[in-house]
Amino acid sequence: MRNVFALLTNKAFVTGFVMLLIFQSMMLLVFLPGYTAIPKNLPGLTVALLNHDKGESGAQIAEGLSGQLPFKLDTSSSLEQAKKDLDNRDIHMIIQIPENFSEKIGDINEQVNLNFFINQSNPSTTASTMQSVVTQATDALNAQFAVQTIQGTLQQLSVGEEEAAALAAGIPSKVAANIVLTNEVPPGMHNLMAPMFLVMSIYTGAMMYTMISLNGFHALKRRMGKWQSFFALQGAHVVVSILAPLAGLAIYFLMQEHSAASFFGVWLTHSLETLASIEFMTILFMLFGQMGSIVNIPIMLVMTIASGAVMAPQMMYPFFKFISQWTVMYYPVHLDFNFLFGGGGTGELLLKLVLYAFVCMGIALGIHFWKYNKKIAPPALGAAPAVQPVS
Repeated sequence: MRNVFALLTNKAFVTGFVMLLIFQSMMLLVFLPGYTAIPKNLPGLTVALLNHDKGESGAQIAEGLSGQLPFKLDTSSSLEQAKKDLDNRDIHMIIQIPENFSEKIGDINEQVNLNFFINQSNPSTTASTMQSVVTQATDALNAQFAVQTIQGTLQQLSVGEEEAAALAAGIPSKVAANIVLTNEVPPGMHNLMAPMFLVMSIYTGAMMYTMISLNGFHALKRRMGKWQSFFALQGAHVVVSILAPLAGLAIYFLMQEHSAASFFGVWLTHSLETLASIEFMTILFMLFGQMGSIVNIPIMLVMTIASGAVMAPQMMYPFFKFISQWTVMYYPVHLDFNFLFGGGGTGELLLKLVLYAFVCMGIALGIHFWKYNKKIAPPALGAAPAVQPVS
């Protein structure tokens, strides 16, 4: 028992215990408040409601949906523009009332369709929410509108009011959901979560690599000089960034078949992410030394939410939404969605990821230059020169 007490009071064990408390507290303080946005912030999502029907029935359907859907509504876009915005994840579903809706709604023998366009290449909460909205909206329309319309039609055919009500209630669902899925995701939760897992594994690995490689850099610095060792380190970062993602990609692509184009696109994405993550971690370790890994803990937790892998940026609280565009995880997550399943804005996302990597590299260079000059700064004017020891 005495030995156990001695270990528990040892400085290293106390530090480890404190880190355990800090890590779990940080994780809960970030994740629990951050994910309360689901489903609280569903109104932040946008749905395009397009009424192409010229009759009264289409207008009634559009008005009813406008009052029931808990989303921002876009009613002015064309179908072509809405499809483009859906592909770019600027909107999250299209509901189209077709041109012949009013004509068919009055025909007892016909079933009418509402068209729902859903982009599956989206965070899991967004795709599942839109699927459930389709079911709820269709059921509500059948209960509140379709049966009433059929009842009125029967009464016009001189059928009694009570008899018309009974017949209408027994008629199968009049409104059907015609769901058009774009950028379909293969079955399996591992596919929906693949962008998050791939990005997280790279970022975590980059942290470990940077911490260890900088130790080697400080050792080489004495032999090679500060600048030669720095640029040699950058060259090593590039080589590692190209090769390192292949391990994780091999595991995923062996589990799930994708095209060769998808593989090379994801490889490019995660090579850039690896480089950007290494340069970002280099900044932290240059500024904070070994404490950089501790400083990184809350940053990594915030990035996990702000990356957009689980919830769309439109659903996030303002802090996470603002920070998302400044995180190294945001761009590769959305690029993974695009390369693996489909989506728009790929060129812009790649350009921003490249810029992110080079900006971080430039900041790391600036810190290195500042610390180097700081150490060799000349003495102030009037100061006595340092006495050199006699060898």
